[in-house]
Amino acid sequence: MKRSLLRFTGLFIISFLFLATAVKAGDPLAGEWAFSVTQAPWEYSKGKILIDTDEDGLPVGKIVFDSGIEVRIARITQEENKVTMDVYVEGYPVRTVLDFEDDELKGFTETPDGTIPFSATRHIPEQ
Repeated sequence: MKRSLLRFTGLFIISFLFLATAVKAGDPLAGEWAFSVTQAPWEYSKGKILIDTDEDGLPVGKIVFDSGIEVRIARITQEENKVTMDVYVEGYPVRTVLDFEDDELKGFTETPDGTIPFSATRHIPEQ
């Protein structure tokens, strides 16, 4: 009885460690991020950023604004805790530079009209 319990506990711990490693190995930036930028025009002020990885393991994504407008993210680069996203909105280049910590992205967006503050939080769907 004690050996069975000991084996079961050992297998449980080993499987937990494998699962924890697999989760950490994924891209921490991947997922859904909700943002609200009060200084942006109303049609671009709220929405979600959807980030995934392609078959080469590189980040790809799109921005879905609450107004219904969707914009593909042309390039996402990540160096340690700094994330840069380049998009084209109405033909104009827009660059967002963010610091990535836990479940928050904070930084600024460079637009043709100037720089505005930007922040987003990881969206966790309600269950």
